[in-house]
Amino acid sequence: MTYKDNPKRLARLLRDLAKALEDAGVNPSGSSNARHLMDDARRAAREIDPGDEPKRPGGFAAF
Repeated sequence: MTYKDNPKRLARLLRDLAKALEDAGVNPSGSSNARHLMDDARRAAREIDPGDEPKRPGGFAAF
C-alpha cells in the first residue's frame, strides 16, 4: 500500500516528521527552513486527516 492510497498513513508520516524536527531541537518560534518545514508538515497532515491529530491536554476557563 502506498501513501497515495492511504491518507491516514501519509498524515501520520507528516506528523512524525514534524515531531522528529521538534525533538531534534528546531526552534518552534524561529524562522529557519526546518521550522517552516515542521509547520508545513503539520498543516498538510491536518488537511489530509484532521481527525488523526493527537489530543492536547487541558483547556482554559476563566470566570
